[in-house]
Amino acid sequence: MPIITGPEPLTPDATIRPARPGEEDVVLDLLTEAAAWLTGRGIRQWPQRFPWESVNRRIGLGEALLITRHDKPIATCVVTEAEPDLWGDDPEPAYYLGRLAVAREAAGAGLGVRIIDWSWQKAVAHGKAFVRVATTRDNPTLRALYERAGFEHVTDPPGLKWPTSLYQRRTGG
Repeated sequence: MPIITGPEPLTPDATIRPARPGEEDVVLDLLTEAAAWLTGRGIRQWPQRFPWESVNRRIGLGEALLITRHDKPIATCVVTEAEPDLWGDDPEPAYYLGRLAVAREAAGAGLGVRIIDWSWQKAVAHGKAFVRVATTRDNPTLRALYERAGFEHVTDPPGLKWPTSLYQRRTGG
């Protein structure tokens, strides 16, 4: 079940909503900009461009979200209820937050942290035990951000395409 089905306020001037069919390239452009920015800092966390089909699938499932300010896309993320490729078949109910990308023009104002906190609040409201995230092991800045946001390091699973670190934040539920 999608985390939300319609637009909601995220900040006083930003809205979070499900991405709509036809907005695949909008989501892809935000992800591509973030991937290029990371690569420019020596961090290889994502492909240069995600496959269109993977974004289309996430939109169809209601998992791809867009954050807009004055109807202009400024961030994106995906929230799912399962990530078996990374977390296995864990029976604990959780939201899995991924593909979080903030446009460079909106960076530096805490929007990413606000999205993380929003997903945690939704997890609490929906009876989830955790919010879980995955990041590259080679991104100490992002790992530190998750830790400051209350996430605990769980493991660095071997054998994945990308060197990955898994984190989770308990909701108390």
